[in-house]
Amino acid sequence: MSSNTISALELGDRLIQKNFLFATKDTRSDLNFFFGDFISHYIKKNHAVVIVNLAQSNSHYTHLLVKSGLNIKIVRDRQKVVFVDAILEAGNLIDSVTQCESTDLFNSLTKDCDDTNCLKSLYGCIKRAVENICTTNPDGFIIFIDEINLLINLGSSLRAIHPFIQQLYTFCVKISNIPGNLLIGSVFNDDDYENKKLVSYLNHLADVKIQVEGLKTGFSKDTNGKVTFEIKNKGQCTSTKQKLFFKISDKGAKLLPLGI
Repeated sequence: MSSNTISALELGDRLIQKNFLFATKDTRSDLNFFFGDFISHYIKKNHAVVIVNLAQSNSHYTHLLVKSGLNIKIVRDRQKVVFVDAILEAGNLIDSVTQCESTDLFNSLTKDCDDTNCLKSLYGCIKRAVENICTTNPDGFIIFIDEINLLINLGSSLRAIHPFIQQLYTFCVKISNIPGNLLIGSVFNDDDYENKKLVSYLNHLADVKIQVEGLKTGFSKDTNGKVTFEIKNKGQCTSTKQKLFFKISDKGAKLLPLGI
């Protein structure tokens, strides 16, 4: 029996709120089917979305939302989606090194921070976008960053990315008056040491983990790969895990039980 990502996350009768969701993919797979299903579901439930697109264009995500069944004109008119030009905000990292002060939330976690590229300006841009979009009185919001690992390619260090994520998470959970979710995607590359450290840290921090893996054996007419959902049971030190096959078609993705 086929399923979709909404039922796999048990979102049929409830909404995940004030959570950090972390989605990873290998180099053979794609996260678009999950992003499209999840974001469109929340928009339909009167949530606003701030899209921080490092990997894909604005038009790519606009097309993804249309494909998920949303009327993009209505979404735009109601200001339910805002794009943050992450490349413009974060691109300066390549050319500049930030001198830190001990009172700065975005300092390196060590005293020697001369080589730390600060993400404070990008955080400020995201925060302002959330504050603006929340004036439309949504029931909640999502901050979505498609491929956080690309910040490393732009020159940011892990010591800058860690507090950047922590502060975004804190903003979603504690600072904002409207409940928010932080949704972050990343490529997982086992051959890249810094990438492995980043993914390991975010896996530890996340409330919900989504891992998408392509087929190691190549093409199959029945499935494109495997997806694993793991949800923390807060306060119980346990988690629930579900593994499914996925098959992508023109109408989206179907999730299928393992073994068929």
